[in-house]
Amino acid sequence: MKEPIEGSLPIASAGKRTNLSGLKFDSSAAQPVIDLILPAHNEVESIQFVVSSFYNEIITKLPGRLIIAEDGSTDGTREKLFSLRNSIPISVFSSPQRKGYAKGVSDALKKCSAPWIFFSDSDGQYYPSNFWQLWKNREGYDMIIGRKLYRSDGVHRTVLSNGFHGMANRLFGLSLRDADCGFRLIRKSLIDSVVWNVRFLEYSFWTEFTIRANLAGYRILEVPINHSNRPHGGTQIYKPSRIPIIVLKQLKGLAELYSNTRNGC
Repeated sequence: MKEPIEGSLPIASAGKRTNLSGLKFDSSAAQPVIDLILPAHNEVESIQFVVSSFYNEIITKLPGRLIIAEDGSTDGTREKLFSLRNSIPISVFSSPQRKGYAKGVSDALKKCSAPWIFFSDSDGQYYPSNFWQLWKNREGYDMIIGRKLYRSDGVHRTVLSNGFHGMANRLFGLSLRDADCGFRLIRKSLIDSVVWNVRFLEYSFWTEFTIRANLAGYRILEVPINHSNRPHGGTQIYKPSRIPIIVLKQLKGLAELYSNTRNGC
C-alpha cells in the first residue's frame, strides 16, 4: 500500500469519533477568511465523523465557517446534522427535496462570503489534513485543485473518469489530471464570475466549473492529495447499471458546453 502524504489521516481509518470536549469557538474573534463547504446526501453513518474531522483540522485553526449543504436526505442525515449543531458551530443549508449534486453545490457556493472557499465531498474519501497542501499554495493562484495520487474507486468509474478527462482536456485546452476533483480551494471572486454559467455537465459540475474558469483566464494549480475507500456504502451515482446513460449525458453535455463556449457564452 502506498504511504499517504506526511501528516495525513484518512477518515476511513478512524476507529472512534473525534472528542470535541474542550474546543472553543468565537465567531466574533476574527473576520472569516474561509468558508468550508461539505455537501451531504444520505451519509448518516459517517457524517458526524467527517464534519468533526474537518472542523477540528481547519476551522479551529483558521477563522471561518463550516457550511453543510444537505440535499434531500432520507436516511436521517438531516436530523443528525441538526443535532450536531449543539456541539459544533456549523451552518446547515437543508433542502427537503433532492436537488442533485450540481444544483446543491452551486447553491451553496452562491451563499459563501469569505475571500476563500474550500470545498470537499463528504463521503469520507478525502483526508482533511490535505487541506494544508492547497492552502500553502494559494498565493499566485485563483483555484487550487487536489489531484488524487492513488484513486480509490471501482474500475468502471476510474476508466470512465480517465476517458472523460482526456476528452475535456483536448476539447478545451486543459492540462489537468483531475478537473472534476471534489477537493479544492477557490477565490470568491472566481466563484462569483463563473458559478452562474455552469449548467451543461450534470454529472461533472466541477469539470465544467474548471473549464469555464480556465477559459476566463483564472490561474489554476493541481497539487497531489490522498484518496481512500469510502468508509460506508458505495457510490450513490456511478453504479454500473447507470453507466450507459451517464456516458450519453456526459457526451451530450460536452458537445453543448463546447458549442456554448465557442460562441463566447
